[in-house]
Amino acid sequence: MSYLDHAHLTAADFTEFEQLVAARPDQRPALHTNWHPVLTSTQRDGAQWVSSSAVFKPCDARIDSELGEETYVQVYFDEDGRALPDRPRRPVPVPPLAAELAEHLPGWSVQPCPLNPGRDLVELRERLWGGGPAPWDSVSAPHTALLLAGPGGERFLAVRPRPGHELVVRAALPDDDPDSLLGGMKPPARIVFPADATPATVAADVRDRLAPGYRQAAWQARTNSFAFAAEGLQRLSTVYIPGTGLPWSRRGEAGGFESEAGRNRAAWRYITTLTDQGPHLVAGIRATARVEDHLDPVTGPALRRLGESERTLGRLREIREGWQDAMDCVLPGHPTAQQARDRAVDLRNQEAWQAAAPLRDGPLPALAAHVAPKIAQPVQDREQQVKAALARTGHPRGDSSVTPAPPLPPVLGTPRRTR
Repeated sequence: MSYLDHAHLTAADFTEFEQLVAARPDQRPALHTNWHPVLTSTQRDGAQWVSSSAVFKPCDARIDSELGEETYVQVYFDEDGRALPDRPRRPVPVPPLAAELAEHLPGWSVQPCPLNPGRDLVELRERLWGGGPAPWDSVSAPHTALLLAGPGGERFLAVRPRPGHELVVRAALPDDDPDSLLGGMKPPARIVFPADATPATVAADVRDRLAPGYRQAAWQARTNSFAFAAEGLQRLSTVYIPGTGLPWSRRGEAGGFESEAGRNRAAWRYITTLTDQGPHLVAGIRATARVEDHLDPVTGPALRRLGESERTLGRLREIREGWQDAMDCVLPGHPTAQQARDRAVDLRNQEAWQAAAPLRDGPLPALAAHVAPKIAQPVQDREQQVKAALARTGHPRGDSSVTPAPPLPPVLGTPRRTR
């Protein structure tokens, strides 16, 4: 669901939001506002308030005059019920700590996080991956919050709650993955640095203590998620579907569908997981596979099928992007809009089901499990990879001088016979 930008709202709108949230449900019709509350939510950490939010939908008059039928607005509130409008996100000043950490973490990105009350602070809290409660709520911001992004997909938040206090570094969710992907996987434990810790010390512990565990946990989560989705497709490929013109003689049977469209609809959530996680696995496998893996009688044939899996994932992305483009072309409120959406979804599901067939019993889960022990190893640059390859082949390291071989004697050609 997409929400309306707060820049389109007025102070009167936010006043109405506060009145609707404060009123009891039986009092709301008497307010005669331009908005209807759809959902309200309050989060607490034990007895401590964390955040409050609500979703509103415009009334009929507002829809006809200004807004579309499918317009929703999400608003955050403080503990006393005052609305917290979203503020424009201007460039955040880079604190000295960010520049110093970036200097000691080559190849990493260190960016300050926006800390406006409301949405910014809630989203910052939602970035956290385990590690206990956050030391801020949707109103009271920490003094400093930095996002550390590593070359191997690592994500960490470095937060200083107040000036002169300790610096807490803890795992953040991967940018492209929801929390559900990481179910059951524990991130590396957070590290609390004293206020006088040097940037070099912080950077070394992030790189050497936190990053390997993060890569291992994220890789295992992606592998598990992909394997579960592939198994789901495999199960759906064996369910009973009556043929054309045949009676539905096994109605109610577990795992049965009345039509292929129903089966394809159930498969889409698995295909979405494969499409999202597959490219990460392919990239990781290609980066960590060694020559001996290609020569292995079991792993070698699986690696040779990697290209087929990569092409299949590319086709699935094309199908999803094409469907999204088609949905953007549907005019909201048109009499046939819902029919067009349903038709587009059915076509998407049908094409995706056929295209995803190579992934049902493909090599990705087994290959991902095979290279998993190597994922936690440091991400090497090209020079380090060359040195490691030379060491494996027994080539002498360093700049040791090698006596050149003597030149070969010239090869005399066969004498040509003249007439």
